[in-house]
Amino acid sequence: MILRVANKRTRRAAFTLLEMLVVVAIIVALAGVSTFFLFGAMRDSEKDIARIKCKSLGDVCVQFSIKNKHFPGSLQELLNKDQKGYGPYLEDPDALIDPWGRPFMYDQSGQHNRGRRPDISAQAPDGMIIGNWPENQ
Repeated sequence: MILRVANKRTRRAAFTLLEMLVVVAIIVALAGVSTFFLFGAMRDSEKDIARIKCKSLGDVCVQFSIKNKHFPGSLQELLNKDQKGYGPYLEDPDALIDPWGRPFMYDQSGQHNRGRRPDISAQAPDGMIIGNWPENQ
């Protein structure tokens, strides 16, 4: 009897290959799930960045209009001095590029903002339009 117990202990001193494969499969599955959620959070953060940049560009357009009595004809005008010698309102040309590498869309009439400021927007890869207008519209 004593020999059998001792023999079992020596035989069970390490993990089997099957146990190791199960552990590796669980780790791979957990890594895959966490990567999925990580990329989802990154997509959401890009949308937040686009929303913040749209609102910031809208504020810069309002500053332009206070000094010039009209909104800029395009966002490119914010990079240069205006006719009165003010400006540039933006130093970095990359401020006009959305997080996905495309230029922001600009509508001087400001239909979404009821004409109080121009509409500045970006389109996310999933088709969602993100702009500088209030969320409840």
